[in-house]
Amino acid sequence: MHLNQAGVLFRQRASMMLALLEQAENELHQQGTDLTGTINLGVVETGVGGFMMEMVAKFRDRYPGVQFALFNGDGDSLRERLDQGAEDIVALVEPVETAKYNYMRLPVREEWGIIMKKDDPLTRRDVLTREDLYDLPLIVGRRGIMRDSVSDVLKLDQTKLNILITINLPMVSRDLVVNHHYYHLGIRGVYEMYKDDDLAFVPFSPQKTSGHLLAWRKNTILSARTMA
Repeated sequence: MHLNQAGVLFRQRASMMLALLEQAENELHQQGTDLTGTINLGVVETGVGGFMMEMVAKFRDRYPGVQFALFNGDGDSLRERLDQGAEDIVALVEPVETAKYNYMRLPVREEWGIIMKKDDPLTRRDVLTREDLYDLPLIVGRRGIMRDSVSDVLKLDQTKLNILITINLPMVSRDLVVNHHYYHLGIRGVYEMYKDDDLAFVPFSPQKTSGHLLAWRKNTILSARTMA
């Protein structure tokens, strides 16, 4: 018997996770089994935030001497901070240029669609197509690689999109959507983060989803900085 392709991938990921934990424990070890220090963690503003906070809480239950410094941002700002050493590890939404990072996939996927005002006529639709998007005044994220990824699935002609506002963090667009009838091209997790009864989310057809990664710099041992 031997592992199939999926089994080999799982073994690689499991080995990576065990090695990561062992490295962190070795670096954080201070006295006996006590771990202390600060872990700088960057988290993209999507539905992955809830998953990551659950992991943070569980980690602190096990190692109460460890603190976390959290930073929210979009993928570009998080990767820049990671490259500069301001973050030890970051949670990112795909697509991500992964060549210079170690990473593991997280069990969180996001569905793409349009966030709009709840009483908009389009909310009566089950899905939206590319033809629907060409007529909408859009708010989009600033990351071109993300728009390209969506366009590839929907076969969008980006020159026909009416992109009026670009943003780095999604929460600032709420008032424009509710009070000025803009449409936010984004993911369901952002809509759920709003927790706003004035908003609705309609997905795309064909469906477009994105996964998440936990990334850290290559040739870098993850550690919590020892506190004075």
